[in-house]
Amino acid sequence: MKTSASSVAAIFFACTIATAHAQTTRGVGGYPQKAVRIIVSSSAGGGQDVTTRPVAQKLGETLGVSVVVDNRGGASGIIGMDIARQAAPDGYTLLVGATSMILMGVTKKVSYDIRTAFEPVVQMTSQPYLLVFHPSVPVSTPRDFIAYAKSKPGALNYGTSGPGSLHNLGMEHFQSITGTKLIHIPYKGSGPALIDLLAGQIQLMFTSTTSAAAHVRSGRLKAIAVTSRERVPAYADLPTLSETVAPGYELGNIYCIFAPAATPKPILALLNREVSRIVNAGDVRDKFAADGANPAPPVSVEQFRPQYLREVAKWEQTTRASGAKP
Repeated sequence: MKTSASSVAAIFFACTIATAHAQTTRGVGGYPQKAVRIIVSSSAGGGQDVTTRPVAQKLGETLGVSVVVDNRGGASGIIGMDIARQAAPDGYTLLVGATSMILMGVTKKVSYDIRTAFEPVVQMTSQPYLLVFHPSVPVSTPRDFIAYAKSKPGALNYGTSGPGSLHNLGMEHFQSITGTKLIHIPYKGSGPALIDLLAGQIQLMFTSTTSAAAHVRSGRLKAIAVTSRERVPAYADLPTLSETVAPGYELGNIYCIFAPAATPKPILALLNREVSRIVNAGDVRDKFAADGANPAPPVSVEQFRPQYLREVAKWEQTTRASGAKP
């Protein structure tokens, strides 16, 4: 079979582009030379886990090494945080943290300052929560829920990823607004809580749009509201809690990647660039959008760090003003 000159040129061009990309991603002193571990500070099946896995797969393809997701749930994320903090700052151990990680820092559940213990690398997504129920609970709207909860105070159990977690503080604040009384059942992560909710062992919880999406579509869970101020396109038929039963109420989460303090800046820049590209392109971006999550706009490490520090300061002020305790 003959090959035309144009075909040869096209093949050569494609190979050149691929080689250039490989050189770009491997142009940090040969990094990476071995598998990269991403510690997810929650159990499998939770929002952090569901968000991280497609990103890790694509990142591995880009870097040419295995990128392994290592779930270390428990203690509202502190177990995973401690492992990552003590790892060598060489780019081979990363940490996925959410707003709950910030809460553990500002409420002094950890002995170190999270602002200096970790290098903020990149934000992957932001997303609201869904208020979901086991189908056996006879409520279909937020107003149904409030009426039912007030008629049976202390009869409904809600699950969280642990005491002092964002799920926990968010639900406690919701109860204070609506005058309801629910029973808190803490777990070692939102994944195990979700499993018990599916089994009917607990009745409701706040869970990320990404981790609940498949169960809501299949009918195994019943979603009645979102926690954002505005409705979410992926769940356009669901009202917000703010517009129905809890004026002004809002609860959201961010999923970010961190590295141990003193990780070389060129490695941070490489990871920042590649993860930003992954979450804002192709099937990963489309999956997040379908599940109601918003990919974070690409920003450099230098731009992301002050954003993260502002988020820490915001929650520090919020928890101090509310008197919230983990």
